[in-house]
Parts: sequence; structure tokens; C-alpha cells
Amino acid sequence: MLTPPPQLLLLPLLSALAAAAVDVPKTCSPKQFACKDQITCISKGWRCDGERDCPDGSDEAPEICPQSKAQRCQPNEHHCLGTELCVPMSRLCNGVQDCMDGSDEGAHCRELIGNCSLLGCQHHCVPTLNGPTCYCNNSFQLQADGKTCKDFDECSVYGTCSQLCTNTDGSFTCGCVEGYLLQPDNRSCKAKNEPVDRPPVLLIANSQNILATYLSGAQVSTITPTSTRQTTAMDFSYANETVCWVHVGDSAAQTQLKCARMPGLKGFADEHTINISLSLHRESPAPSLEGAEGQGKWGLAGTGAGG
Repeated sequence: MLTPPPQLLLLPLLSALAAAAVDVPKTCSPKQFACKDQITCISKGWRCDGERDCPDGSDEAPEICPQSKAQRCQPNEHHCLGTELCVPMSRLCNGVQDCMDGSDEGAHCRELIGNCSLLGCQHHCVPTLNGPTCYCNNSFQLQADGKTCKDFDECSVYGTCSQLCTNTDGSFTCGCVEGYLLQPDNRSCKAKNEPVDRPPVLLIANSQNILATYLSGAQVSTITPTSTRQTTAMDFSYANETVCWVHVGDSAAQTQLKCARMPGLKGFADEHTINISLSLHRESPAPSLEGAEGQGKWGLAGTGAGG
């Protein structure tokens, strides 16, 4: 959907271009993690973060992230052993088994409950297989002393809000940038349809062209598809009515960043190439495209769609 983006940010997609432009094993830089496909390189900071960034998911493999399951549980949650299930601490010892291994219920709930009064928890205490354990109210996090609680910054968790997030004591609020409306879930944002007489349009990239369609799937008759070749990433600047995409060549050196204006969404015009320093073979960080088209930073959506 062509909507006013809050800020155009360049994502580190240049390493992904190597997979499309070359078919030889990729050499990653010391600051990158090499996926098992021997082609894709990702930031080491993305390894074991709970999200599959490598096409083969090797950055989240058990042998790479042996402790990742336990680390994925949020504050005030209990990790069910041998699974990826996390249950609220408040549901431990409540007479209902939530974990398949039964670690949330059992004889310890009766035998250790008396020890909770000796622990001195600020908020709550519950018996566990490892002994009585303190936990906190929602939106608070247990401190290093294992007893006191402090406000937990929900905004530090990726995905809490789709756009803007403001942390408050014991809670948080989500917001949206100009051009978007906060939805009933109070977390996600939806773009305003402005102007109202111009319906939303999708830009779709494939191996041959970039075409424009309405949400119904009908092609926009006023826009003739522009010819491309294996487009791997694409973004649209609403303010400047410009679309940019990565045009894959026969080699890494021939892969280019191209842009074209779409005045009034009536067609592609002024197609041109942005000069960038791109080498997919050097063991160095990917170059920044900040300032391309004089519009700040560009964010390039993944293969197959944009806008």
C-alpha cells in the first residue's frame, strides 16, 4: 500500500544480494554470522535473538543457541523444561498443569509454600522445583537481589508497538506517526487513506517487471509495468513519489540501485541509476545508501512486494 512512511531507513540487505548475484560460497566479515547455506551473511547481533534471519534458520539452531529457549521467556514467566512454552508465574501451583513436564505443579507446591514467608519478596512468591521464587506484578521485573521489583521497559521488547512506544511506570502506551491511526488493539497502526479519492495501490515486483494493482488485484490501467530483472528489494517514497529497487545483474558488480518517479501514480518516469559503491565480495561492512535521492535513508522491502 502506498502510504506516507514515517522515515525511510536503509536495512542491511546488501549481503542478501550476493545470493542473487553469485552462486559461490560467501565470505562473511568478522562482525557477521555465516548461515549454513554458505551464501547469506547476517549481523552477529541477530544470532539467537528468537527470530529466523538466515533462510535456513541456522542462526537459531539449537547447537548455536543452546540457552535460547529459556532466554525467550519474558519477566515473570516460567520456562517449561524441554519446550519453548513460557507460562506466567502467577499460574504456577494453581492446581492446573500448564507444562507438559508438570514442573508448574507438584508436591513442592505444598511442601515449600511456607518458605515463601521467609523470602521477603516485594510483590509475590511461588514455590518452584528449585525452591521458593519471587516474581513481580505485570510490567515489573525482578532485580538482581531476587526480591525487589522495578518497572520493566516493555518498549525494549521488539514488536510491543508497531511504531511509537512510550514506557511508563508499570505500563506503556503505543502511538503512531503522522499519517497513521492507532487501531483498537492500542498497539498497531493503520495508514490513513489520503487523499480519499485516491485508492490504495500495491507495487509488486517479480522477475520481469514492477507493476501496480489495486487491493482487489485489478491492475492500475494508468500505470504501465516497468521492465526489471530479478528485483530483490524495493521501496517507495510517498513524499517524493519515487520508487527505488535493486536491479540484479549477471555479476555482483552489475547489480544496481535504480529509481523512477511516479508523479500522481500515473506511470513510471525518469528511470535512472543511483551510483553506489557496492562490492559483495569484500570482507567489509555493507556501504550505506544514506542520502540517496536526497531523501535521507531508504528502507528496501524484501523480494516480491513493496509499498
